[in-house]
Amino acid sequence: MNLEFKNRLIQYFKYCIVGGIGIIVDFSLFTVFVKIFQINYIIANVLSISVALILVYFLQKNWTFQYQIKEQTKTFQRYLVSVILVFIFNSGILIILVGLLMFDVIPSKIIQIILSTFLGYILTNYFVFSKKDERMTNGDEIHTIIK
Repeated sequence: MNLEFKNRLIQYFKYCIVGGIGIIVDFSLFTVFVKIFQINYIIANVLSISVALILVYFLQKNWTFQYQIKEQTKTFQRYLVSVILVFIFNSGILIILVGLLMFDVIPSKIIQIILSTFLGYILTNYFVFSKKDERMTNGDEIHTIIK
């Protein structure tokens, strides 16, 4: 196994761990908001997803991709765009599998999770935390580009 493939595999594994942490935080907060504080489930969902997305963003940025860049706002905006794209993709997969092809909901959800995990990783790695952006902030890279 070559080193680049091994590094991508480790990075993908970290991506999945952070995603799992996000799911646990989202579900836990949602449950606490609805069951203990008796907040409306729509408001609870917005709050729990918001907290989970922010946590996942920082964990992916700092641990999974070890990303350094000066323009934090643009990176977070790209992250939100990628989350929206994955959500649209998720919904489309379920509509196709369940609504059109009449597959069972649970196996469809499993297929959707697997496919969206790959798409999410690709978007996060190449669009949100692109090493190209990171290099562009490094002075040595700027000198290389000018030459």
